[in-house]
Amino acid sequence: MDATTIFPLTATGTELAFRRSRSASRSFWLVLTRATLAAAAVHILFTLLFWALSRPALAWLNLGSVVLYLVACQLLRQRHNSKAVLLIWLEVHVHVALAVHGLGWDSGFHYYLLTFIPIIFVSSARHVGVKVMSLVVLCSFYMLLDAYMHDHIPTQPVAPLALAAVRYFNIGTTFLILGYLTWFYLRQVSEAERRLRRMAATDSLTGLANRRRAQEIAHYEIVKRRRGQAPLAFVLADIDHFKTFNDRHGHETGDRVLEAVADVLRDAVREQDCVARWGGEEFLVLLPQADLAMAQRVAERMRQSVAECSVHAGDQRVAVTMTFGVAVHRGDEEMERSIARADAALYVGKRMGRNCVIGEAA
Repeated sequence: MDATTIFPLTATGTELAFRRSRSASRSFWLVLTRATLAAAAVHILFTLLFWALSRPALAWLNLGSVVLYLVACQLLRQRHNSKAVLLIWLEVHVHVALAVHGLGWDSGFHYYLLTFIPIIFVSSARHVGVKVMSLVVLCSFYMLLDAYMHDHIPTQPVAPLALAAVRYFNIGTTFLILGYLTWFYLRQVSEAERRLRRMAATDSLTGLANRRRAQEIAHYEIVKRRRGQAPLAFVLADIDHFKTFNDRHGHETGDRVLEAVADVLRDAVREQDCVARWGGEEFLVLLPQADLAMAQRVAERMRQSVAECSVHAGDQRVAVTMTFGVAVHRGDEEMERSIARADAALYVGKRMGRNCVIGEAA
């Protein structure tokens, strides 16, 4: 089991909310487009059915609905979403009223109004007041329809068997719509949760694990080590003279250096290892199943790869080097003590001239 699956993460903030809002809006738009085409197909079936039942008025009513749904679909493709939603809203209400008036309450066309309840709250409308008002209008229309049409004598009656078939078709379609909307909502929640976890655990510039995520994975690996007595190494790395990059070449060059170093470190480790941006120009590498000698070899490979990477500031190539401090976890100590020893080794490397790998003191 990977440590990534163990720790649930949450995040808040303007950026997360904005990304979630955009993603939800696009998903809702996609669902609405598909639903519009499906509704047009259903009304084509009703058109054919009512022509076969010699009810031309109802056939023309459904043919008109087909045209309106195709118009709504075109509006959605042109991103005129508000107009499309309004057109669909009006079409359903008018069609339900006329269909119930023609076939009677037992036809079950009024069930389609219920499908708007989840649609209203899953929609991308940002103001809660708009959603509440839409629900009030929907409920009022349903109750008025029930009051005036429940005992109304149909103006376009059909045979009892045909009426029962229409009713059961409408019931089945209503359940299908509600089931699809429920699945869509649950999928949206699941995807949003995954995005938030990933964003909360990732450094936005380098794409590496952030400090919080590294701490969680380190604690998890320490627990595993205590159970199995497997070695665990910590490598703390610092970009040499990083402030100079920002002072001489600007912060954009500094960011490119960080990104280049992150790519090199990521490519140098195994799948089970963790590379994190520890803070500023410092990086932490967790190496499960690695003793001090192995960790130093990995760090040396990283050091050489960083020295060979190319970062340019304009036409000038910027030389990048790093200093590495290596320590292993001991006994039942806390993670912070292991990292402190790696930091002490890193400090020794800085004093010795940088661009080197130093293991902890015995």
